[in-house]
Amino acid sequence: MHLIKKFDQNLLNLAWSLWTELGVAGNKQSHQDVLILIEELIIFTSVLAEIDPRLRDESLDWCAQYNHFISISRLKSLMKDFELTMEPFSKYASSLNNITGTNLPIFMGTPPLKIHLSHKSILRPYASSALLNIRARSIFGTGARADLVTFFLVHLNIDFSIAEVAETGYSKRNLSEVLDDLHFGNLFDRFMQGNQQRYRLKKNSPLVEMLKPIPKYVPWHLIFKILLELRACIHDTDNSADSTKVVALRNCMKEHEMSLQKLGLNPPPFENNFALYLENFSQWVLNWTDLLAKGKKNI
Repeated sequence: MHLIKKFDQNLLNLAWSLWTELGVAGNKQSHQDVLILIEELIIFTSVLAEIDPRLRDESLDWCAQYNHFISISRLKSLMKDFELTMEPFSKYASSLNNITGTNLPIFMGTPPLKIHLSHKSILRPYASSALLNIRARSIFGTGARADLVTFFLVHLNIDFSIAEVAETGYSKRNLSEVLDDLHFGNLFDRFMQGNQQRYRLKKNSPLVEMLKPIPKYVPWHLIFKILLELRACIHDTDNSADSTKVVALRNCMKEHEMSLQKLGLNPPPFENNFALYLENFSQWVLNWTDLLAKGKKNI
C-alpha cells in the first residue's frame, strides 16, 4: 500500500481510538490510560475529516452534545501553532457552530458541511482515566482552572513556574491568577526558587481522590503538530522526484528537531541513496504512527 494511504490510515486509527474513548460510536479503543485533551483532538480531526466523513460526523455528534466541555479561548490559542489547519478547521468549526449555535473561531470564510448526526455519542464512565480533563471541567468549569488542575495531577510531585505551564494554552496573567487562587485555597504549594516563583500540587491533595484515576500524560500538542505538518509534506511531494521528497522531509524534521528530541524520537539519518533514505523514513514513520494508534507508544 502507498505510504500516504498507510500513513493516513494510522492517523485515522489514532483519531478513532481517542474519540471512541471519549464516547463516540466507534470500535477502536486503545487509549484508556492516557490523557485526552479535546481541543487538540478537534484540530487533528478537522484535517482528517476530508478523508473520513464518518469520523467527521461522529466526532461532531459528540461535540454537539458536549460542546460545553470545549474551551473556545483555548482553541483560539492553540490554533496559533496550527496554521496549516486553518481551512479544514474552519470548515469543521463552522459546521459545529451551525448545528449548535456555539461560537468556535472561524479563520476562513467557508460554508458549513452537510453533517449527519447519529446521536449515539455518550460520555464514557468517569472511571476512565482518559477523561480526567472532562471530569475536572465538570467540577471547575471549562477554563484555565480545570486545565491547570489536570496538568498538575498528571505531573504529580513536580513543581512548575508560570512559563512552564503556558503549554496549557492560557495567558501567563490568567495562569498566575488561577494558581494564586489555588494556593490561597490550600490546594497548591507556592515557593521561590532563585528569583522564580514555582507551584506544586500539595501532597495528599483531595483533588487526587476526587478526580482519580489519573492517566499518563501525553504531549498531544507536539505530536499532532508534527503529524499534521509531516502529512502535509508527504502529500505535497507525492508526485515529486525522490530528491525533492528527501529535501522536504529533512526540512520538516529539522523544523521539529527540538520537539522530536523532547519526545525521544529518532528519525533515520540521512542517506546519500535517496531511495534507501525514503524507504527507511517510511518504515520509521509508519511504525511510530502504528504504535501511537494502538496505544503502545505514547510519545
